[in-house]
Amino acid sequence: MKVAVYGRTIATEGLRDFIAHFTSCLEKHEMEYVAIPQYARFLKSKLQLDLPQSDELNEIDILISLGGDGTVLDTLSIVKDSGLAVLGVNLGRFGFLANTTMDDIESTIIQLKKGEYSIEGRSVIKVETEIDEIQDFPYALNDFVVQKRDSSAMITVDTHLDGEFLNSYWADGLIVSSPTGSSGYSLSCGGPLLFPGSQSFVVTPIAAHNLTVRPAVIPDDKILELQITGRSNTVLVSLDSRSYKVSADTQFRVKKGEFYFNMVRLKGSSYMDTIRTKLMWGVDTRNR
Repeated sequence: MKVAVYGRTIATEGLRDFIAHFTSCLEKHEMEYVAIPQYARFLKSKLQLDLPQSDELNEIDILISLGGDGTVLDTLSIVKDSGLAVLGVNLGRFGFLANTTMDDIESTIIQLKKGEYSIEGRSVIKVETEIDEIQDFPYALNDFVVQKRDSSAMITVDTHLDGEFLNSYWADGLIVSSPTGSSGYSLSCGGPLLFPGSQSFVVTPIAAHNLTVRPAVIPDDKILELQITGRSNTVLVSLDSRSYKVSADTQFRVKKGEFYFNMVRLKGSSYMDTIRTKLMWGVDTRNR
């Protein structure tokens, strides 16, 4: 088995020791490895670690993301529609997507070596618009968000679902979330939690002016059209962590992408395990 390694170019405390331990575990268990070129350059220049590098994804079995959930989201623009599966190793705090810990890295490598894992396909969001910068890579794993800029007045987002008028959202913004992203920004704004494979998207307003407006779950085989108006000439839109300032009269068509993002699920782990651990479901804090 051959794995590729990716991380954000941030030199955190203890990172050098972890990378050294991580690569020694790979070598110990006879696993080939390379680093994605931009990460390899960072490791060499900032941490004096010289890892072999390659961006030939067809030679890789699994891409290992070292960081937090944001780092996993970054890998979408690396793997694209290649089908290469991603395993997230959490070097940060929360780690909903990157739910393998630093302490478990050797046992994780052993499981990969033995094939004790499954591949979980996650649907992605595709955004169609005339903005060239967005069309360079119009996909998101978590969510597509449109929101007002800075302290400007709220915006209005007129929405149509497959050509039929849905609603006019008077709010600070609107989130269109995939099942994967339903545990992120959408959840913090009152949206429901969707399980992977739900074949749905969540439309969640941000601080809606009309209190009767609530998040809506829509089928992911529909096309959601957005038209924004407001007092400001520009709004902020984002696909995962990639943000763009665009004209307030820009139109968007949001739909399901034509490929899946593949995530590695280790044997003995489940989405419900992640929910209970990260969101503390079933924990009675009165007994602490």
